[in-house]
Amino acid sequence: MEISTIISKRRRRVIGLSYIEYGLPHVETIIDGKRVNLIDEPHFQSSILKIPFNIRLFHRNSVVRKITPFLSRFQNLPAHYEKSTKSKSIDKLNVKKLIIGGGTSGLFSLDKESLLISREIIGDLEYDESPIPQVEREELLKKLEGRIKEFEGRIIKGNFLGKFDDGLLFETEDRFLLINANNIVIASGGRTIRPIFSKNYLPGVVSRELYLSKLKNKYNNIIVLGFSNLTIRTALNAKNATIIYPKGVKPMFSSFYKEKAKEKSITIIEGNILDVKKNKGEMKVITDKEEISGDLIVFSSVKQPKIEIMSNIGLGYKFNKALHIYQPQNTNEVNVVGGSYGFSNDFLSLMSSSGYLDLTLCKEFDPGVCDNDMEQERSPYLYSEDGMVCECEDLDMKDISFSTYLVNNVEGIKRVTGLGTGHCQGKVCSFLAGSITNSNSLISFRSTLYPVII
Repeated sequence: MEISTIISKRRRRVIGLSYIEYGLPHVETIIDGKRVNLIDEPHFQSSILKIPFNIRLFHRNSVVRKITPFLSRFQNLPAHYEKSTKSKSIDKLNVKKLIIGGGTSGLFSLDKESLLISREIIGDLEYDESPIPQVEREELLKKLEGRIKEFEGRIIKGNFLGKFDDGLLFETEDRFLLINANNIVIASGGRTIRPIFSKNYLPGVVSRELYLSKLKNKYNNIIVLGFSNLTIRTALNAKNATIIYPKGVKPMFSSFYKEKAKEKSITIIEGNILDVKKNKGEMKVITDKEEISGDLIVFSSVKQPKIEIMSNIGLGYKFNKALHIYQPQNTNEVNVVGGSYGFSNDFLSLMSSSGYLDLTLCKEFDPGVCDNDMEQERSPYLYSEDGMVCECEDLDMKDISFSTYLVNNVEGIKRVTGLGTGHCQGKVCSFLAGSITNSNSLISFRSTLYPVII
């Protein structure tokens, strides 16, 4: 697979596709009026004209505000849309137990009275060949495949769109489902988020999920960014790998994965990123200590739970200052399991679905998820004070820094800058802004959570 390139909305710079998950920045785009999935149909845009957009100037200079409406003529915006010819019925269902999401925790939550709806059924385990301390990967995969076969009639591929007065709305390939359930299990998992550093938008900077599922067999020498077990697990999938974690951040590696990294001669470096250069397919990362070359930069800091789903349903959440993730809070009616709570260890995800969790195992093999008393000195996403934060609205760290002089929370940053108002509706950038500002709250995640074609 070739990595698609897109012209950014405001500044018209060329950025590379980083994600694979539906609903995230630029995975889908409009080209000549048609909705195109850039994973399935790679496109390559280039730009000669660049616009020096700046939020500070917009707020402080009246002349800039007056000419802003005319700048839309030069921005990368769809000129037209082709009308959809599809129509879908809305079916209403009542179920005893509804599972939103798949993966290890979702599939092991299934029983004869439940219904599972997810866009992904197995998840990362299908592609991730790194070892799991407590169980053989192939053995676990066989068990998951067995449960898929056993409960085939109770698994539906679809997207959760949001909570409405009449129930929870899902979209499948051929219909909408409006569901009411006595009990709900959230097993929607988490996602890795692009960290902040100079030129972090260049083609060749990709998520763990995109790397594992589409690029792993093509790129042999990778640079992995992160500070957790998930970082080492990503690196173990490559022939050669170097790990970089930011200065001032305490790495959360367990002894098992540190030993695995040592066995494979994976170098682990602490450093800030001063610059990134791309030349003939080679990525060169210049840190404050040394220069590191690779075929690809893969960000794999930690799995951020998909809080937008839990928040939309009505669950509260808290900011975990050890991992800089937002963790949901369970209720009597809603149980959050697996990656939705922050687990990256597949065995612990399985255990969480059963309602039993060994805290000793959790502290050893998923540090920070259960024992989150410690605090990081700085955001583990911050490799420098420069870089793109919001891909959809084309906002940089300088724009966010300016906004923090005026407001001190993510909702305020959204109002000042437009962060979180683009295609992905804050599924990436709001978490970055929250981590940078140590905010206990994010933006409001309203229905619908994903685009609906009408």
